[in-house]
Amino acid sequence: MSNGLVILTSPLRMMVPIIKVVGDFCNLKCDYCFYNTKDQATPHVMGEELLEKFLVQYMQLFSGELTFIWIGGEPLLAGLSFFKKAVDFQTNHIKEGQKISNLIQTNATLINNEWADFLNAHNFGVGVSIDGDQESHNRFRSNYGGKGSFDGAMEGIEILRRPGIKPGFIQTLTRANAHRAREDFHFFVNVLGVKSWGVNEYLDVENINQAMLGQTISNEELTDFLKTYVDLWLEQDDPKLKIRQIENFIAGVFGKQATNCTFNGTCTSYFCLEYDGRIYPCARLSNRSDLLWGNLAPQSLIEVLNGLSR
Repeated sequence: MSNGLVILTSPLRMMVPIIKVVGDFCNLKCDYCFYNTKDQATPHVMGEELLEKFLVQYMQLFSGELTFIWIGGEPLLAGLSFFKKAVDFQTNHIKEGQKISNLIQTNATLINNEWADFLNAHNFGVGVSIDGDQESHNRFRSNYGGKGSFDGAMEGIEILRRPGIKPGFIQTLTRANAHRAREDFHFFVNVLGVKSWGVNEYLDVENINQAMLGQTISNEELTDFLKTYVDLWLEQDDPKLKIRQIENFIAGVFGKQATNCTFNGTCTSYFCLEYDGRIYPCARLSNRSDLLWGNLAPQSLIEVLNGLSR
């Protein structure tokens, strides 16, 4: 309780911020992106004043282990100086008993040695969006000129690994690559040499994104894909190999908590902060005016999380 207001949080007593520091702004134009139908070409970067206001108020409201998830668009477009400032603010305002973790999700095409050294020095967890081998990845992940981004992503991954960063990976599954389970499993395990990755299935049941008509994966296609992944996972016989969807299914069977909110029956552990202060319940739901919680620019964070009138 603060100032007579009860903080509305999940049963975990924590709400994790997903921060869209550049809004929808991106150097790629992926066909299946949540924001593909929006303006992704206009530069936007969260202002320093709003950044500090958010970090100060968030760190006042919550204690313990604090996790900040930085996304876009492409968050690296905010510039290295932005994230240096964010780390400075966190360091200056941290309180006793708090521990800070930063996670950043990137397409990796803008990674250079300076970025890799910074992310490594400040212990950022790094997630890279990559859909499998070159054929699967380039199918829908291209730049504004229509050129596939696979080579740039692979170069960025290599640069990230040089100082010792072990990036995580997220694969988006569409109808076009659902039949390529074996090829893509081989890519992740034997080419990238990773021990864990996640799979996000593409869903657009209302056909909002005209660039992806017919690419929403059916239940049958998703089931067949995951059955193949399970078979291949069992063949590996490697206890260190973890695929998020398989881990979630196993957690459900044994009555454990899954990592994905879809499997937990609740989605109250997160909120999404846009570059201009707008706050939504989830990054996937940003730009939905009917789901807007409030705006941090004129309001305080505690007011927004309590659902007070704007």
